[in-house]
Amino acid sequence: MSLPKNILFTIAIDKYQSDVWPNLANAVLDAKKVSQILTEKYSFEVYHGSLTNHQATRDNIYSAFISLKQFIDPSDNLIILFTGHGQMNLQTYRGYWVPMDGTRNPSTLIENAVIKDFIEDIDAKHIWLISDSCFSGTFLTRTRGIIEEKEYTKLTFNKSRWMLASGSEERVSDGQPGQHSPFAKYLIRFLENNTNAFCSVNEIIKYVTTLTNNNSKQTSRGAFIDNIGHEDGEMVLKLNEKFIIQNINTTRGIPNTPSLKLEIKNTDDNENKLSTGKEILLIKSFIKDYDFMIIENFRFEDDGKKKIKFKENKVLFQGVKKEDDFILVQRFATWIGLKRYFDNNQEAFKAKSIVAINAVKEIENVEDTAYALAQAEYLKELLEFNKDPMSCLHCGEKISTNDCFFIEIDELELKDKVGNVHKDCLRPADRIIGESGYKDLKKSNLLNFDYSKWADLLLKGQGQIRAIKKKFPNNIIPLPVISWNPLNNINTGKYCIRQYYEDGSYSFMMLGKNIHRFSKEEINVEVEKFNKQIKKFKEQGDPICMIVETKMNGSYKLLNKLKLPEQTIVNASHFEKATYSIQLEENQTDINNDYTPIGLVCFPETDDLVKIGNHVLLITNPLEFDIHYQNWSEIVQNLKGCKIKILESDFELDAYLQHFYRENLIPVIDPIFDKKTNSLISGYEIRSMESIISKANNKPKYWKKGDKVKIVFPNVVTDKYATGILLTDEFIDENGESFAVFQPIENGKKLKDLQYAIPTRLFQKIK
Repeated sequence: MSLPKNILFTIAIDKYQSDVWPNLANAVLDAKKVSQILTEKYSFEVYHGSLTNHQATRDNIYSAFISLKQFIDPSDNLIILFTGHGQMNLQTYRGYWVPMDGTRNPSTLIENAVIKDFIEDIDAKHIWLISDSCFSGTFLTRTRGIIEEKEYTKLTFNKSRWMLASGSEERVSDGQPGQHSPFAKYLIRFLENNTNAFCSVNEIIKYVTTLTNNNSKQTSRGAFIDNIGHEDGEMVLKLNEKFIIQNINTTRGIPNTPSLKLEIKNTDDNENKLSTGKEILLIKSFIKDYDFMIIENFRFEDDGKKKIKFKENKVLFQGVKKEDDFILVQRFATWIGLKRYFDNNQEAFKAKSIVAINAVKEIENVEDTAYALAQAEYLKELLEFNKDPMSCLHCGEKISTNDCFFIEIDELELKDKVGNVHKDCLRPADRIIGESGYKDLKKSNLLNFDYSKWADLLLKGQGQIRAIKKKFPNNIIPLPVISWNPLNNINTGKYCIRQYYEDGSYSFMMLGKNIHRFSKEEINVEVEKFNKQIKKFKEQGDPICMIVETKMNGSYKLLNKLKLPEQTIVNASHFEKATYSIQLEENQTDINNDYTPIGLVCFPETDDLVKIGNHVLLITNPLEFDIHYQNWSEIVQNLKGCKIKILESDFELDAYLQHFYRENLIPVIDPIFDKKTNSLISGYEIRSMESIISKANNKPKYWKKGDKVKIVFPNVVTDKYATGILLTDEFIDENGESFAVFQPIENGKKLKDLQYAIPTRLFQKIK
């Protein structure tokens, strides 16, 4: 078997055949310089099929890749360098290489997907594609992952497919003639100035992207390429022996050459610099006459290993076997952090004796050392991959107060993380880097609330609770009651209702996130009922409508209050019967719920529900929380802030309501209580339909069979009334409303063929 080869395949184009593509000044120059360095310093050989200018036609590039496949062995390292024009289709966002003979016609270009296919067909150990062209970043769909410290030899064990692009979805600069492009300048500088025996692709990517992005108007990117043979390996370039000054055999993705590392450090924003080089430990003192000790210590040994390890409240120094001798109170990155900690915990350290043991003077420069810089870079990557930085790293709940901490987790049994934690969640081994919170955050008694989740859920909700609150103010007497019928969640039947709008569009009537289904017996009645409603509401000047952008339905007056300025409203025209299919669900609205989000109010320490009497408290507007809290805190003893458990779906709400009813608890929305009697004076009780009907059935019957009555409609003044006799006692229907069967009397005669079930609230007795 032949020894592994290091192969460089270059395609460099300055001069183009079509006037569509202006000639470039540095593409060939850049490729020649990179080729020179890689052959002289890193033992690469230039592939004999490399192409320059007039050679780099579309057909020749295809042929070169096909020949390259035959030339490469499975153990080889391959670098592919393209310098020339790139293009992106603005409709499809597909990226292309422009060959020497390319025109405006996409069929004359070489699509990125084709290049990926070529790379996938090449059986090499490591392949690294470098593209210095416009829109080269369209090749990539991801950024790098978190880089852990590894030995170079282990990086090369698995196959790899990587790319470094000079820009993202943008045009990039060719640079001044004869001076290299901005991207190539930093690639060349790294390869020329590297003095460590080894350097990895990730080190080069880190250096080139940092320097390019901070010193030009383009956004260089680099990452591994998915789905074409990448197996989590990485190409490592080996420096020829006469150029080696350092021989560091591990990497964390930043250069081991001091000058290159320093360039990255000086380029990065100092305001975002993280302190990583030392430990400041507050421990219980093992020296007589002192309560506490402060120990300042270098974090890394000369070989880069950490001097100290941590496990919960134990400090594990190398060579020290008695863990109980070093009991950790708290760990800090800086003296400023330690001072702030003392200022915020004065009572705990009042009248306590403390001794400090400082490190040597050289520790002041520790942040500029190689291992501190590498650790700082690692922490920045951990922070970048923390997708929810304002959630506590320990409890997972939201940060919503300004007394929290920005920390590094570096503890045995825990995964390395960087982010924020609540004051009450802070662990002794958490390395405090700084404070955390929101700028100009107003003080609130609502703790750790996830406002972003609430906002997302609002967009997916129908807003029925808001509609109820608008229609029935909670300051009327008697207070309004919301009836809850779990049977409404049952959704079966072979038919559904299609709702048409005046602009020609249509939607389906929904039950929560699903299309509302009806049985054969129900469908015609329901369609007729809704068509009558359309006519009635239109005549009343408040037509049934839909917000086009969100597909939310309701009356015009309601939707006009809820819609955003840029959204539009369209009137409903009519309803039609339709046959249900599960396939209809796929194109429906993103609205998932009718009632939620709703928040359950809980104690912050235990997550137990806050109750006043037998009432469970719910909230529908977290921005008004403190108004309600002021009332509750005067009734509930030792209430020190509250948390809200967000109920995210109607299904979850129903599960909680059924539990409350079994426990004889009454859920109440946005309640205010009388401070003396604890009775409800404002809010909306949610009562089960079963209890409402049961209560109504147990009430003494006011309306009796044989009563003579007249029917009076509210807000309608007339001298004519329908009069008649009741044929039944009053009864309660399935919705909890009282009815009786009414027979009209006209000119003293009963109209025997006419009998109606009428709500008793419309009756007046005739004496």
